[in-house]
Amino acid sequence: MTDTVVGYTGGKKKNPTYRSMGDHTEALKVTFDPSVVSFTQLLDKMFEEHDPSRPSKNCSSQYINAVWFASEAQKAAVLKKVAALEDDGIEVNTRIAPRGDFYRAEEYHQKYYAKQGARW
Repeated sequence: MTDTVVGYTGGKKKNPTYRSMGDHTEALKVTFDPSVVSFTQLLDKMFEEHDPSRPSKNCSSQYINAVWFASEAQKAAVLKKVAALEDDGIEVNTRIAPRGDFYRAEEYHQKYYAKQGARW
């Protein structure tokens, strides 16, 4: 089982909001049961769902591709995934950093597509 919350992370500003984000990135916090789904499986899904070769230097920090790890084991798994992608000839520009403070986004951002009636 997994649970997701959208919010902001990676920056220094305390209590960012959508209108005053500072140097944070819009992010998805995933809480999961490793007996049901592994961190590696989540990484595979994450790297399937975004373009890791998209350059971040031309993007504001709000929209960069990033993955934040919570432990040395997760960091090792991320670096292994990146190495495998690079071995396949894919340039990886996804930012990799330790998890810091996470701030929950405003309620109207939570489950946004479901609130708009989208079915996926």
